Amino acid sequence: MKIKNINGTSDTTCSCGSWLKHWEKFSKQTVTYCPVSTCYNKDIVGAHVQKATGYDNKWYIYPLCNAHNQSTSELEVPDSYTLVPANKKETCEK
Repeated sequence: MKIKNINGTSDTTCSCGSWLKHWEKFSKQTVTYCPVSTCYNKDIVGAHVQKATGYDNKWYIYPLCNAHNQSTSELEVPDSYTLVPANKKETCEK
């Protein structure tokens, strides 16, 4: 799947403690390394992303390393990790 970062979201917060904790809680998954192919960085954050293809313009949280969280390019990531809605009304504020 291809995703792209959403810039300017670093000020947004949620009650889960961090966006990575938010992703772990609602995906029921954990990650050790950045999921981007050939990246072995361990400094994982919960990145605000959108799907790069199709008509879905919703915001999601996906685990990425700090470097890939700053990327302006489309990123190829595995489907095995879940995109968790960033909309708190669908998740932690339900």
